[in-house]
Amino acid sequence: MVIGLLVLTSIPTVTGVAQGISAKKQENAKLKEKIKFNMTATLSIDGGPPKEAWIVLAAGRMWIDHPDAPMPGHKFNGYYFKYPSEQGYQGLVSTIQDDPPMLNWLYVDKDTGMVKYGSRKDTAEHVVGPWGWSEDEQFLTFDEYDWRFIAVEVEVALGGGTRKMWEVFLSRDRDGSLKPKAEKGGEGEDEEQEDEQPAFDPRMSSYRWAPIKLLRKLQLGVNSHWVGGKDKENQ
Repeated sequence: MVIGLLVLTSIPTVTGVAQGISAKKQENAKLKEKIKFNMTATLSIDGGPPKEAWIVLAAGRMWIDHPDAPMPGHKFNGYYFKYPSEQGYQGLVSTIQDDPPMLNWLYVDKDTGMVKYGSRKDTAEHVVGPWGWSEDEQFLTFDEYDWRFIAVEVEVALGGGTRKMWEVFLSRDRDGSLKPKAEKGGEGEDEEQEDEQPAFDPRMSSYRWAPIKLLRKLQLGVNSHWVGGKDKENQ
C-alpha cells in the first residue's frame, strides 16, 4: 500500500516535468522562428567549380547573385512569421530595402513555381507556405522539404541589353503540384486538373536548371515591428 501511494503521488510531478519540457521546446521553437537569416546557394555554371553565392531579391523575384552571373539586388534578410490565413501556415518575410526598412512576404507563384515577394495582396491565390528549416536547421524548407528548390537560367533585360541570370524556383512534386500536402486532396481536384492546360515546369522545358539547397546564414537579434502598423495593412 505504501508503494502504491508513492507511485500515485509521483504522477503529478512527472506530468509537471513533461509539461515544462514541452513548454520549453515551444518557447525555443518560437525564438528560432524570429532569428533573422541571410541565404546562399552553391551552384556550378558551365562546368565551372561550384561557387557559393548570396540569395538576393529584385523585381519581385528571388535570384542567385553568382560570381559568374551577377545579379544586383537586395540581399535576402528575413525570418519566419505566421501568415494570417485559415491554414495558419508559418510564413516567411524579408526586408526588401534598407532605408526606409520594409518587409514583404515570400511566396510561390501558383502557375510558374517562381519564388516571389510582395505585399499580402500580391500573395492572394498563390502558395504562401508552410516555410521552415531542415532537421539539422541548416537549410530552408518548403512543406518540410529542403530539396525542392531549383535554379533556372533566364534572360534579363539589363543595361540596355540582355544577360543570363539564375532565378530560384520551387519544383513541382511527383503529382505535378505546387500545393502543400495539407491542401491536396479529393477526386474533384484531380478531375479539375485534368481539364486544365499542362502546368509550366522549367525542368520539362528548354531552360537550363540545376537542383539547389538554400543555406541559412543565421544572425543575432531580430525586430518584428516592421510587420505592424501601416505596412501590415498593405500586406
